[in-house]
Amino acid sequence: MNVKPISIAALVVVPFVLFIAAGLVYQSQTGTDIVTGEKTGLAANEVGEKEFESILKNEIVVSKQDFDSHKCSGEAKCISQLITKIVDGDTIHTSNYKIRLSLVDTPEKDEPGFEKATEFTAQMCPVGSHITIDQDDLQPYDQYDRLIAHVFCEGKSLNSALLYNGLAEISTEFCITSEFADKSWAQRYGCEIESEPVSEISDCDSSYPDFCIPVIPPDLDCGDISQKRFTVLQPDPHRFDGDKDGIGCE
Repeated sequence: MNVKPISIAALVVVPFVLFIAAGLVYQSQTGTDIVTGEKTGLAANEVGEKEFESILKNEIVVSKQDFDSHKCSGEAKCISQLITKIVDGDTIHTSNYKIRLSLVDTPEKDEPGFEKATEFTAQMCPVGSHITIDQDDLQPYDQYDRLIAHVFCEGKSLNSALLYNGLAEISTEFCITSEFADKSWAQRYGCEIESEPVSEISDCDSSYPDFCIPVIPPDLDCGDISQKRFTVLQPDPHRFDGDKDGIGCE
């Protein structure tokens, strides 16, 4: 059998092609140029240094445009998570947390409205999608170690949507212990701040019931007012009733 000798060119070209192909695969997966070491693609344009490190660790990364961090308030956790389970209308499980919606209470299992509320949450925030979680500063966790939060799905408030559609009620007992009690949706559906009744403060002196004469100061004389012969009750601070017969400025 005749065997053709392998040319020197083939020995050089084949390994080089394999090297380049491997480099392209590495670059596409990690976003790093195999020659220069610079970050490219996703790593260079869509996420920051920490997120890039997460790619190498096979952790979940959310692009900046999907993370509504501007929706958050306060100093507690502001994070984006992948939904893994819808428990009911007001409880969601994510890749790292069990989430309980702040101030919102939907029907429990076997209660009227349970299925409808649960289905609504599942449609608005489906399993596999990402949500923005704004943890409640004043009530970060409940007794079951669930993270209490205001949740946004595609930029829309789930807490507000459940209330607006009549699928939930405000947990009024927590209004005084929640960061979100002053939100418009919380105020509208049960956390409104009750204003204390303001007593009417009159600038009219009660010694002159027929019409309004200001209280002292200033001190007035009969020549300072147009009214004549009007009822005067004691103590008559303006001294309109000189003869104390109950009639002023006669």
